[in-house]
Amino acid sequence: MKHFVGGGLLAALGAIVLTGALVSGNTSPRGWIGSHYAKAGNGVYRAPGPPLAVAATLSRKFKPSDRAYDPAGVFLRYPNAIIAVLPDGRGSRILVDDVDRGYRRHGSTLSGRWGGPGGRASVFRGGGPGSGK
Repeated sequence: MKHFVGGGLLAALGAIVLTGALVSGNTSPRGWIGSHYAKAGNGVYRAPGPPLAVAATLSRKFKPSDRAYDPAGVFLRYPNAIIAVLPDGRGSRILVDDVDRGYRRHGSTLSGRWGGPGGRASVFRGGGPGSGK
């Protein structure tokens, strides 16, 4: 009987924590950015710090699948988003895109690093009879 009561309390506590996280919008990079930086447009935010510092803060909060550093900015790859942190005056401009739009917008910078959407192009080994076998 003790185990059922303890398990029930643990489940209730977990539900409360999950509900709080969902309501606060801080369960994804997109939600967290929206609640911590000034919105400048659709999927565009402004941050007071330089791109490397802003990207480091985002990476600590939400570990990206991969990152790319380029003179144009810092690019963070997540399963459902590509976040670009670009220099903008004394601060940064943060662009939050879904994966497909992120590749279209930043393709010239990212295509050689991550391939295409989902990284599929980076693992494609060619085809045809006898090639690459």
